[in-house]
This record gives sequence, C-alpha cells and structure tokens, in this order.
Amino acid sequence: MDFQIVQAFFMLGFVAMAAGTLWFYLERNDLKPELRSVATYAAVITFIAAIMYYVMKDVVKFPGGEITAADVDATLPLRYIDWLLTTPLLLVEFALIVAIAGALKKGMLTKLIIADIVMIVTGYLGEIGEPGSIGNVVFFVVSSLAWLYIVYVVYTLKIGDGAPAHVKRAVGIMKWFVIAGWAIYPIGTATQEFLELSGSDAALAIGIAAIIYVIADVLNKVGFGLIAVRAAKQSSVEESAQIKKVQGV
Repeated sequence: MDFQIVQAFFMLGFVAMAAGTLWFYLERNDLKPELRSVATYAAVITFIAAIMYYVMKDVVKFPGGEITAADVDATLPLRYIDWLLTTPLLLVEFALIVAIAGALKKGMLTKLIIADIVMIVTGYLGEIGEPGSIGNVVFFVVSSLAWLYIVYVVYTLKIGDGAPAHVKRAVGIMKWFVIAGWAIYPIGTATQEFLELSGSDAALAIGIAAIIYVIADVLNKVGFGLIAVRAAKQSSVEESAQIKKVQGV
C-alpha cells in the first residue's frame, strides 16, 4: 500500500474543511438574522473537522514521512471524536432547514441525536475489537440499527405543500446525504473488516478505509452545509424581495 496517497487524502480533508469553514463564515452575513444559525452550524462543523484533520495529517506524517499501517490506524480515535461532535450538529443543521419548511416535529431532533450517539459509540467499540469477534459483530449490528433508525425517521419525514419549493428541494437532497452519504461509513468499516478476515494485506485494508472516510467526511460535512446554506440564502432573498414588494420599493 502506497501510504503517500493516504497521507495526501488527510491533507485534502484538512484543506476542504478549512475552505468550507471560510466560505460558510463569509456567507453568514448574506442571510437574514434568524437564519444565520444555519451558516454558523455549517462553519462550526467544518471547523471542528478541519482541526481534527490538521492533527490527523500530522499523525500520518504528511508530507512524505515514513509511516506504517499502525500510524494510519492511530487516527481512529481522533476520527471518532470528530464524528461524535459533528454528526449531532449535522442533524441540528438538518432540523433548522426542516423548521423553515414548518415540518419539524416535537422530539424528533432529540431522538435523532440519541440514535446518532449510539451509532458513533458502538461503531467505535466495534472497530477497536478483534476482527471477526462476536463483540465486533454485535457492536457493528447495533451501530447499523441506530443508523437505520435515523434513516427511517429522515426518510418518512413529510414536507407540507405550503413549504417553499427551494426548501422542499433542499430537505430532499439533505435526506439523501443522511441515507446514502452516511452509508459510506459502515461500508468503509465492513470493507476493512472483510479484507482483514479474508487474509488480505492489513495495510491495504486500513489504507482503503481511511480514504473512504475522508471522501465521506468532505461530502457529508461540506456538501451538506452547502445545500443548507443555499436554502437559507434563497429564503433570505425571497423574504427580502417580498418585504420590498409590500413596501412598494
């Protein structure tokens, strides 16, 4: 396994998260005051991730340092700290857009966050165990069930006909981020587990999983935020135009 590729992906993760943070911060002032929290959450999420990727790129000795699979594997606790902090915030960000559509149900966000924490904690416990052990399988199943619950709640969410078209479209796209985008993580874990159990090079398994996680992180944090901020910005523009119309400006 050429770990220079893996090292480059960790740097790519840092740059993408840092750029996302800057963009969300700059976009914040273009939103009406009550919607600026959308950009704030998006920026906080990518800022946390940027810090973690900055640390992780040093752990894997970017650029060009000699490393082993153990060095890449050492990023695992940092990655889960990132997810434990950022995935609940992603759900809050989703809830903010759902609230614009008037479809946020009482208690929905709390249930999603609890399921999310269960998913992350059991996912971590499943990854640090012995590959193929009963404990690993149980934790992986529990983590996957928690994710499936989140998918169920998000997928069955109904947006009323009175919601603005751009908000309905944004919610629909963000649903697929949670359903399909978050599926990349268990796929990465399962891929690593399968490769290790099949007798493949452990370094290859760890390297491939690390690359998959970086791609998923960028898509699910920066991409998710772009959709949310764009919806909030369009709502701000439309409301401003409506106010001007009423005032006869």
